[in-house]
Amino acid sequence: MKAVDLTNDELVKMYVQLRDRRSARKKEFEAADSDDKSKQDKIGAVLLQRYNAQGIESARTQFGTAFKEKVSFSSIADKEAVRSFVTESGLWDLVTIGPNKAGIKQYIDEHGDVPRGFNWREEVEIRVRRA
Repeated sequence: MKAVDLTNDELVKMYVQLRDRRSARKKEFEAADSDDKSKQDKIGAVLLQRYNAQGIESARTQFGTAFKEKVSFSSIADKEAVRSFVTESGLWDLVTIGPNKAGIKQYIDEHGDVPRGFNWREEVEIRVRRA
């Protein structure tokens, strides 16, 4: 049977059932994946401890090569300090700029137009809430 031949009740029922099934699958996957990630992290910690104790950077095995690699992380500690520093120094390559949807929507509501340099698109979609 085609979707166009079903009633609204049947379509919404199927939609909710499919969403629930997808959600359950996602939760199962995420739980299993989280468990595997935790095990990998523990194995990595053991290997790192061994490599540090042995003074080595990598080791080849019959199953693959494990090696040490420096990983860097960066985040904003103080938004105003970053804004001031980047503005004063001109080092704009230190930050990325992305649109703030809520802020743009507020601007449009207040000014009746999209702020210069931004794109804005609205679409109507069907959303389904459980009864």
